[in-house]
Amino acid sequence: MLTLTVPEAAASTDEIQFKLVLDGQPPETLTEYLERHEYLQPTVFRSFQQISWLHEKLTRAFPELVVPPLPEPPVSIRMDDQDYVERKRLQVARFFEKVATRPEFTQHRNFMHFMSSEMTPTEVGPSGRGVLSFLRFNRVRNSDRGFKSYKATEHVEGNDQDTFHRHQIYILMLETYFGAINESLNQLIHTREALADMLAHMGDLVIETTQSKYRLGNGDSEKHRKAQRALDHKMQVFGLLMDELGFIYTRQGIEETMKFGDVMIEYKNSMDGLKTSFNTRTQKLMEYVDSMKLRNKKRDKADRLKLRMGLNAPEVQATIAEEEEATQELQASRQEFDACQAKVKQEIQLFETQKQHDIKRAIHDYVQLSLRYERTNMNSLEKALEELRQFHPKPAVHPLLSDEEASSATSSSTYHRRRRRRRGSKHGPQAILSSASLPTSTRKQQSSDDHEDEQEETKMTTEPTSTTSSRVSPFIRYEGQPRKHMSSSYDERMGAGAWSNNE
Repeated sequence: MLTLTVPEAAASTDEIQFKLVLDGQPPETLTEYLERHEYLQPTVFRSFQQISWLHEKLTRAFPELVVPPLPEPPVSIRMDDQDYVERKRLQVARFFEKVATRPEFTQHRNFMHFMSSEMTPTEVGPSGRGVLSFLRFNRVRNSDRGFKSYKATEHVEGNDQDTFHRHQIYILMLETYFGAINESLNQLIHTREALADMLAHMGDLVIETTQSKYRLGNGDSEKHRKAQRALDHKMQVFGLLMDELGFIYTRQGIEETMKFGDVMIEYKNSMDGLKTSFNTRTQKLMEYVDSMKLRNKKRDKADRLKLRMGLNAPEVQATIAEEEEATQELQASRQEFDACQAKVKQEIQLFETQKQHDIKRAIHDYVQLSLRYERTNMNSLEKALEELRQFHPKPAVHPLLSDEEASSATSSSTYHRRRRRRRGSKHGPQAILSSASLPTSTRKQQSSDDHEDEQEETKMTTEPTSTTSSRVSPFIRYEGQPRKHMSSSYDERMGAGAWSNNE
């Protein structure tokens, strides 16, 4: 089987040149193909206008076959965008991938001329732009993208009109669905791009907070200067992280459009090829019915003349000759209709097989893209977190604490526990509503505050802390209280009993 790949594409000021490489599996297939057609070249460079010429020739030569849709022509103002050129390369590559799988296309003289050295740059497809193309009577009309509706008045043996009518409904449904899928993907990408812009803006604002040389508080203290430098560094790391995440979201949308969104659009446009094939069958059916009506008319005329003038009359013999000629035309029309209908059925099966393969591959590429970018996001977050963990200056002592409290305030949990006991004794107990849906713990709560302090200090000196471990214990400690399981009630986990003891 022949394969035609597009490994490279280069853009100039107003056009894109695509490198086309002809190959075959097994290799003998390509060798035999090139020997049979000596003027062919295994590697050629073609512009998009020349590719459009080939598409137009194949469409006219095979109206009953589904010719792959041609991508939109490149826009000259985006020739300097590498992502845009790569997107066009992928679109053209998918087009030739489908063309090369059809022997009807690869054996056609126009395809051979396209792959030969005889093709000149002036052989291009219709551009729709001329010197007077702006005039109303010179505008190129869009092709008919609808189905031809026809119901035969005569009985046609072998006419699967009901089956093809259901196929038409299915094609219209697929065309709507593929367009809706692409539109939904575009909305998702636009939303993600808006999020990327907001993340980048937030990162810029975060970094701008570190630009001023003025600092609040005692700026002469070395301890405060180190703490401020550490905070500035963390703010800069966070701002760069936001900018990196915004860039990743933007790149993800570009690749999703190339490998998933464009495939949906291509299959939406492929429905035009199916419609053309169906309309060709309808046209053959109309010609066959017209031939049947003409034959029946000639037959009725001959029968009437036979009864009136006899079989040997010259007028009767002429009418019989016309009837036989109409019968031969009817048989030829019937053969054309049967061949066309069989070929359209074959096209439907080939289209379904190719659609399953391409859609599965597009979904696989979309999932792989999502996983790859999620891993990239996770790596960026982990790197930023590791960078933030390298700066842990010793916190300053709160000025409202006494010397004895400051010496014992080795952690923020001890300080907050003391503040909570003072607030509870001053304002009285605070009622906390419990969660009745959670089971309660049966462990008894100790009421001595001094014993709580001793247990907390003992726990801090005997239990090592780890900032890098990702495992979470199912037991929770709250300010010196015994271990509480995650299934404990909200009152017990928040220490509601301590309020009542203080009261």
